[in-house]
Amino acid sequence: MVALSKITKKYQTTVPKAVLKALRASPGNQLVYIIEGDNVTLQARTGKMIDLVERFSKFGKPPERPFSLKELDDAAAEMWSQTSRISDGL
Repeated sequence: MVALSKITKKYQTTVPKAVLKALRASPGNQLVYIIEGDNVTLQARTGKMIDLVERFSKFGKPPERPFSLKELDDAAAEMWSQTSRISDGL
């Protein structure tokens, strides 16, 4: 699926409904832009456990095994560090 939006003169855009649905995002959630070279990955921080689970899973597939507490802690720490870098403007 492809979704398009237009950037305004103020560099704003409306996130297409299909994208919001795919991200399970709702008003008040933060969007995280992960920039790697000329590719950008968009993720929603919904505050739900599924956010952590999907970080371990490719393409949102269920995990093959339960995650250890260390793996969950590491994923949470990584998400917070990315958010801190983003909010600091880095």
